[in-house]
Amino acid sequence: MRIYDPFRKRWIEEEIETPFPSKGLVATFPFVDLHVHVRLNGGEDYNSLEEASLVGGFFKMVVQPNTKPPIDNKEVLERHLDLSRNKAVEFLFTVSPFGSIEAEGERVVGFSTDGIEYDYHALVESMKKRKKALWFDHSQMYEVDGIFYEGTPLPFPKRPRSNEAIAITRTVLTGLEYGFERFHIQHVTTKYSVEVISFLKNLAKVSCEVTPHHLFFCYEDIKNTNFKINPPLGSPEDRKALIEAVKEDVIDVLATDHAPHHEKPDDFLTAPYGSTSIEIAFPAYYTALGDLELVVEKLTKKPLEVLGVEAHLTEDTLVFIDPKAEFIVDVKKFKSKGKNSMFDGVRLKGRVVALKLKGRWVMIDGEVIADQKEND
Repeated sequence: MRIYDPFRKRWIEEEIETPFPSKGLVATFPFVDLHVHVRLNGGEDYNSLEEASLVGGFFKMVVQPNTKPPIDNKEVLERHLDLSRNKAVEFLFTVSPFGSIEAEGERVVGFSTDGIEYDYHALVESMKKRKKALWFDHSQMYEVDGIFYEGTPLPFPKRPRSNEAIAITRTVLTGLEYGFERFHIQHVTTKYSVEVISFLKNLAKVSCEVTPHHLFFCYEDIKNTNFKINPPLGSPEDRKALIEAVKEDVIDVLATDHAPHHEKPDDFLTAPYGSTSIEIAFPAYYTALGDLELVVEKLTKKPLEVLGVEAHLTEDTLVFIDPKAEFIVDVKKFKSKGKNSMFDGVRLKGRVVALKLKGRWVMIDGEVIADQKEND
């Protein structure tokens, strides 16, 4: 079987025993997602999120703090740590920089502003007093309203496409002034943001991510409220710029921004933001980019570098992929409780076939395999 090692950027030929037909498959290091959301309270919990992650080939996830209640104090953080223990997937956490806790301790990897409205005054005050950790930033000028970008062919409130790039610059330069050294810009959406990040990488340790939906769609593709996301879909020009930025390594990481909802109402003004894609993330990226090695590296090596985690390829921890398979996305088959995917009905290329973690098969052909120890 052909195995791709993203850490050494090389292909290996090895004989691997599998409990399924493996002709034509390739294997590689399992995926890492720096940007997922959990809902609890009847929504996506750690059990359903774990199943969806395993089906998608992921073994490490970074949960964002905009839960209800938000992860901004010790009690809420401890609850999430407890609920996510003893899983096949390793759940890591970011905490709100506007709460009462620092970004330190068990499985806490940094601060995140994702899904949390803030103004410049709040940003400055937080950066002044917080211990300096990795800062994940949902870059948005909330001072300006608008659920879509200017140019979107829908009669709803719009904000400038430059909004995000201005917010990115504000966050990084302010953070540098107050001692922060590492920044990870979340879900980049416009060509302006790409240009700004390219410049800021000369001043600080700045990484960034893009979602599958921003690489695959633009605002001309909006069909229903599943396409209502934050940040919004950009222009066709923006989409092209994002694809080029991934290939040129200005965009470092591929991340899902998995934002599950059972079902959205049809009204764009009242529908919540977000789209689900963990289970079809790899094929979405592979279809949009067409480069297997590039997609794998930005789902493995690159996000681990952002986290400061060293890893290497071993034969007991692998994800198996059929790069030639094609299928049509059917959200009814998702393990996730979130059925709100804008990829529903879309034909994608490439399929995650199986996942093996620490010598144990945890997923085969879309079905999660229970730990045998639990059944003894």
